[in-house]
Amino acid sequence: MTFFLTFLLMWFPGQAKAESSPQTVTEEGTGPAHEAPPKVGEVRNGTRVRRENTKAFLLLTYSPIDLLIPGKYGVTLGMNGEGDRTWEFEYLRGSLSAPFVLKDLGSMTDQRFSLIGRSYFGGNSFNISYGPSFFDFSLHVGNDLLNRASATYPSANLVHLQAVGFNLAFGNRWSFKHDITFGIDWISWAQPVFITKKDSAFLNTATNDNDRDNVETAMKLISYFPRFALFKLQLGMMF
Repeated sequence: MTFFLTFLLMWFPGQAKAESSPQTVTEEGTGPAHEAPPKVGEVRNGTRVRRENTKAFLLLTYSPIDLLIPGKYGVTLGMNGEGDRTWEFEYLRGSLSAPFVLKDLGSMTDQRFSLIGRSYFGGNSFNISYGPSFFDFSLHVGNDLLNRASATYPSANLVHLQAVGFNLAFGNRWSFKHDITFGIDWISWAQPVFITKKDSAFLNTATNDNDRDNVETAMKLISYFPRFALFKLQLGMMF
């Protein structure tokens, strides 16, 4: 009898401890589980948090597929506005000298100065950007056309166009450790609307009607041709 009572006392505490173990495991497992969503959310919204905690940024910009001239490069300087919006100044420049493409027209240089507002609509990285742009385009007439002109002024080989218009794009921009920032505008559109300057000394000296028509046609095309771009890349830092 004494042996039996001793066995019961030894068995019941052990059983009670065994039954309480799953509860202990469950309670310990639910702790990290409750903490997981905030941690995941913090990682997911890390880009937005970094925008909120910094005031400005500087980015190098490269636009490989860009009209009229591909391979534009430049710089973007901007300010963060409470995480949901940025204001930016962007400068892009591209030049092209390919006689087999341009034939007698020569080489071209395209510059664009843009003021950009970028809205994130409460999100993390996706954004839509918009604003005004100033376009500065120059065309250097080839030697063959110049040789057929009646005179050769110092500026006779230059066709110069300036215009104002707008820009529109959508893309994503992420920020990582040490506030390193990478962005991509998937599709962007910069459109000249009003021509503010159009100079061509060559048209005053050209004697060949075909040459004159070619340059005039090029000027009309350049004046209002939409500047579409794909995969415009940006890399820099926030501070």
